[in-house]
Amino acid sequence: MHRLPWVVALIASGALADGPAPAGASPAIRFESTTHDFGTIDSDKKQTFSWAYRNTGDATLEILNTSPSCGCTASVAEPRRVEPGAAGALAVTYDPAGQSGDVRKTLTVVTNDPAHPRTILTLRARVVPNEAETLANGHPRFTGQSLLMGSCAGCHATPSAGKTGAALWEATCAMCHGKTGEGGLAPGLRAPDYLASHDDAALDLAIAYGTSNPKMPGFSEAMGGPLNAGQVASLVKLLRTWGPISPRAPSPTPPKR
Repeated sequence: MHRLPWVVALIASGALADGPAPAGASPAIRFESTTHDFGTIDSDKKQTFSWAYRNTGDATLEILNTSPSCGCTASVAEPRRVEPGAAGALAVTYDPAGQSGDVRKTLTVVTNDPAHPRTILTLRARVVPNEAETLANGHPRFTGQSLLMGSCAGCHATPSAGKTGAALWEATCAMCHGKTGEGGLAPGLRAPDYLASHDDAALDLAIAYGTSNPKMPGFSEAMGGPLNAGQVASLVKLLRTWGPISPRAPSPTPPKR
């Protein structure tokens, strides 16, 4: 088959290379460092950081989601699509208000990188409070992943060792969510509306990776917490015994007439 010279020239120059990525091509996100230390900071001064990354793969990289370990940390990806060889950055903001001492926060970056779909970035700081603040019950204002570190670990992390299900709940969850999930320092989890609107996967993610509520850190080992996958699953199973299953579950087969 003969091709016109100008067609051959366009192909050789790559001018007709637009279109789907070649078979086997995949994106790859790479950060120069996955940890950033703000150093010693005042509790009333917000901190910002531009977290650079590069797509070292051979297909378009997409930033699908960024999930902070607590509400004091926020991020914006710009751009959300990065071509092979190009760079992008996450604009990260950290508000240390109400915190003190050595603080560790995490930011989970979810992408279409098949080898590393979930990258966990770590923020550290030593927060100096303007005054010694405590909650009404005398509990210090530690939030997020800080609840699982240092002196706080003795209450919120260490007691979980070797426990599952109800025993694990009583050891590490009940102090905030109530002995039977009725709520306390943290929201209750027995409400039928809550359990009906969250399937098992959603409950698992909330326990493992935390929520936007600054009082709820990620308890999984991947987040620096004390719980392995089996322990997280045992808590999901316990929660499910308290209320309705998610409406996303298959509906029962209607009886035959």
